[in-house]
Amino acid sequence: MKPFLGIDLTLNKKNDQFNGNEFLVQKPSSALSESLEASTDKAEKTIEKSKLPLPFRIVKSMCGIVALLIAGGILKADVSLAEGYNNAPWLFWTAGICVLLWLILWLCSNRKAKSVLDTDESTQTFSHLDGVAHAVYSELAVPDDAKDIDILSFFYKIKDGEIKVQEKGMQVFQYFNPEFKIFTDEENLYLANLEGKYAFPLSSIVKLHTVEKHIRIAGWNKEEPCDKGIYKQYKLTTDNYGCIHCKQYYILEINHQGESCGIYFPSYELPTLEECTK
Repeated sequence: MKPFLGIDLTLNKKNDQFNGNEFLVQKPSSALSESLEASTDKAEKTIEKSKLPLPFRIVKSMCGIVALLIAGGILKADVSLAEGYNNAPWLFWTAGICVLLWLILWLCSNRKAKSVLDTDESTQTFSHLDGVAHAVYSELAVPDDAKDIDILSFFYKIKDGEIKVQEKGMQVFQYFNPEFKIFTDEENLYLANLEGKYAFPLSSIVKLHTVEKHIRIAGWNKEEPCDKGIYKQYKLTTDNYGCIHCKQYYILEINHQGESCGIYFPSYELPTLEECTK
């Protein structure tokens, strides 16, 4: 089953082209695409400006990791805290110093972000980006009430006729989860983002497959935390890298001109998917 938004590395390990162009039915006009690119670039520069310099961010992360590792080791030890301190006081001092440095850098990070983002210039930058994005969706005829949905994208190789997910370089997750707008009309299921609109004939939908397998997803796109509210039932967890751990996912099988294709969804998107395909 050919994965929609999958990137096939079987014959070319440097391939960066997503599967699914055969379903692409509309792209934004060149004028809107250029405006979106400029607005996105300006917003990204504003966000980068709001962060601490990279060396300080690295130190902050390292301090947090070291403190957690030491704390975990201390708590797992078969001795009391007092005895542990007598045996290795340097461990306790190291953990304390790391926690203090992490806290100082965290406070500095929050203060800098606030000083940069809470300005009229930053507000105008993000407001303009929102306006351009709205114009793109209007041009693509995306309904205002279209739902947001995460789609799973990943690198893979075909081995013995099976899809094997690949992790490239320093990648700490298996799946990207780009956000799309999902909606239907009488003929098609649509997925749209700021790069274009994809159409899947409703008559081509074969079935929904459930895959009981633990996966790691790049990050979290929703406003509500992954362990709260409607998402609590999915028992999602996060790790030190910000990855989301999910216990299952779904594949919506599509038959396109005799070829089997699959749209991959994380477990927490099942209600949205069912609402659009019922």
